[in-house]
Amino acid sequence: MLPFQCVLYCDRIGRSSLIIAASGDCIHSFSASTGTLLSSWSENRGSSNAAQRARKHTSGSANCEAASDERPVKRRRPSGSAEVSDSTSAEIVIDNESKKPRKRKPKIALSSAVTNIIVDSTGKHIVAITGEDKCIRVLEVLPDDTLREISERFMPKRPCSVTLTTDESMILCADKFGDVYALPLFIPLNDQEDVMNEHPMALGQSKQEAKSKPFIPAATELTVHTKRNQQALKNQQSVTSKTSQKNSLDFAHQLLLGHVSLLTDLAYVTVVTAGSVPPFSRSYLLTSDRDEHIRVSRGLPQAHVIEGYCLGHTEFVSRLCVPLWDRNCLVSGGGDDYLLVWKWLSSEVQQRVELKSLVTKFRERTVQEPRRGIEKSTNLPDTSGVAVTGIWTIQASSGNEEKHDGYIVVACERVPALVIYSWHEDGKVEHQATLGVEGNILDVAIIPKSMCILYTIDNLEDYSPVTVNQIQRDLPSFGSYCYSISDRSWVKDSPIQGSINSINEWATMYETSAADLEFRRNSLREHLYNTEKLRKRAGRYLPDYSKTKGDRDFFECCRTPEIASEITLQPITEFGELLDAAIIFSDILVVPQALGMTVEILDKQGPHFPNPLKSPHDGQYSQVMGKEVDVQHELDYVFKAITMTKKRLDGSIPLFGFCGGPWTLFCYMVEGGGSRIFQQVKTWIYKFPSETLALLQKTAEVCVEYLALQVKAGADIVQVFESWAGELSPSSFRQFSLPYLRYISEKLPLRLKDLNLEPVPMVVFAKGAWYALDALCDSGYSVVGLDWLHDPSEAVRVANGRVSLQGNADPGILYGSRDSITTLVEGMVAGFGGGKKGWIVNLGHGITQWVKPEDVRFFLEEIRRVTGTTTKKN
Repeated sequence: MLPFQCVLYCDRIGRSSLIIAASGDCIHSFSASTGTLLSSWSENRGSSNAAQRARKHTSGSANCEAASDERPVKRRRPSGSAEVSDSTSAEIVIDNESKKPRKRKPKIALSSAVTNIIVDSTGKHIVAITGEDKCIRVLEVLPDDTLREISERFMPKRPCSVTLTTDESMILCADKFGDVYALPLFIPLNDQEDVMNEHPMALGQSKQEAKSKPFIPAATELTVHTKRNQQALKNQQSVTSKTSQKNSLDFAHQLLLGHVSLLTDLAYVTVVTAGSVPPFSRSYLLTSDRDEHIRVSRGLPQAHVIEGYCLGHTEFVSRLCVPLWDRNCLVSGGGDDYLLVWKWLSSEVQQRVELKSLVTKFRERTVQEPRRGIEKSTNLPDTSGVAVTGIWTIQASSGNEEKHDGYIVVACERVPALVIYSWHEDGKVEHQATLGVEGNILDVAIIPKSMCILYTIDNLEDYSPVTVNQIQRDLPSFGSYCYSISDRSWVKDSPIQGSINSINEWATMYETSAADLEFRRNSLREHLYNTEKLRKRAGRYLPDYSKTKGDRDFFECCRTPEIASEITLQPITEFGELLDAAIIFSDILVVPQALGMTVEILDKQGPHFPNPLKSPHDGQYSQVMGKEVDVQHELDYVFKAITMTKKRLDGSIPLFGFCGGPWTLFCYMVEGGGSRIFQQVKTWIYKFPSETLALLQKTAEVCVEYLALQVKAGADIVQVFESWAGELSPSSFRQFSLPYLRYISEKLPLRLKDLNLEPVPMVVFAKGAWYALDALCDSGYSVVGLDWLHDPSEAVRVANGRVSLQGNADPGILYGSRDSITTLVEGMVAGFGGGKKGWIVNLGHGITQWVKPEDVRFFLEEIRRVTGTTTKKN
């Protein structure tokens, strides 16, 4: 049985209550009082009655297929379906030529999983989202408790959240494209003509009508607000000859809002103005997105009017919750370490409530888990942050002595616990309890009358080192907690525990093959564990980088010694003794800054010089050449960061200092940033060669002083990065790069001697200059770095023991499979002679931001394994 990824409690007036739960592509209804299965529905099989349920219950099917003698409807194959073993049923197809049936390779096609369900106040109608086909479905609960689909509407983009308006006449749908639509809850399928004529929203046109009419943009001036989007809309409106290429939605709908970011949640709130006579109320639409925004818009029909923004989150906002007892308040959470409590109408943060620290404390506890009669202990895994998957409220019972208005229940992705906060009458929110559960929380339903929390867990995903086959029958599907007024605590003995036991027993009756189980587990992961994916990746590959960086720009981090030191140590903290050295966090372009030039790091663009050197006749060139650079003063923040980091390392591993090669710095100073053709650089070297050489010399002199002072501050080894060497021909390299690399290697030891310091090892890395390896081995450096263009064995032959070599794995291998990484490591180690002497393991260039830390760890572990080296320091 698949986990129940969605659940809700349906309290019906005059009828018994229901528990509605979605498992995969099926929706089941259970009696809340007995736990008896009442009905099951699937998009491909419809609903099943009691007789069909009896047949299904003994069929052993893992799907909620209606038992019938008719041939089943063919399922759509969604993205992500996979091939499995021959133990599964094969699909039979007819070959048009031979007219004989042939077997295809057996496949399991998982239907579109239900990603969200809500119910109206009467308990008669359920709104469900099926994600793969982007469909909003309305189901009716018939008098015999059978579930029957009454409408399906396929949206242009995948819906992420739905809610109902206060009068429950409209469905509000937010999608991942950033749009919010309003749809009528009911569509008379046999009366669409009346809907077209009478409904205030026009139905979409037919395909022929759409093709015959001029192109009309979907957006309007009411749905776009930024200057850029308004200009784009004007451009679209000016196109009159283009015809619409998209098929219009063929049902009543209205586009209410257009965002520029992926939406995550929405809420519809009606607020009554206190003291007004007669009572005055106004509705509002609240939306949250990946870009840390909460937008407050008016309700229908004025949803285009934006009342304000609630800005205070620094990471994505994934969930919004308006407490039942105070509709003027809002609780929001997402990727931050905390929740925020708002007075949302005035956009004021009332309280910041800690969350991550509570989750961390829970993870640190050692949990004893009896499974199959075996006692074992495990520490729950930690992650770099928390990702809120749900926020719910429970209103306190009347006359409670604790003076609480209610409770806030929070669930986080891959955290097997519920975090409970109490909401005091004075509006203060404080942590009350962290309740451990049997597995990762998938969804929660609140039972108001008994103050119970009904939760579902992922019974296929374990958080401890036990295989799937060991646990798939041990974890229940449902669990609950109930608030005990007498004990003033949350207890497991809830009034509906008997019903929960019955549902869990029913769920375990389904048998499935190991291949089917594993496939379905993998297929559902994108639906069950996708909240953390909303987090924007850091500019560096370690997740802690963005947290440390905060809202500072890149160079501000470089200029803040505490921040630079912390970022330097993050790889050491992450990988421990797998690393043998650290390199200070800084940038090669601090040298041009010291020379008086302005350098910025632009988002998605990289280094940028607003005013690059245009020619020797440019006044800025004369200023750079004439400036007496006080390196100690200009770059003091780098030296302080080195000293601070050296002290924190406490001699455990050496610390690298570095600078850019003069040629590389010249390229940036002239081009104004990175380039593909280096037009300005080539103009300089061929049109103004003498001025170019003079600037290279000036830069080399500053580099010598800069490296010397890094050694004085505590650097154990220094490296020169000539990153753009590959843009030079062999003859140009000998003229514009090599002399200045040699100047640094010759002058640095002399400058260190002047400072009464011992010489340190020096590394030179000339990326792309494969033709210059022999010359670099005689350039005065202790180590020559290699990019991935070098063949290791050939490099060893050329070096012939003159220098040690450093490198040279292609950084792209870290995107590959584990087998690919192992193959590369084995080949690289063999090429460098087994890695026992004269070789420093490194990548052929830097790690890119999209690399996963676990793949870096595997690379390092494979190096240790293949070379036979240990991680213990001698």
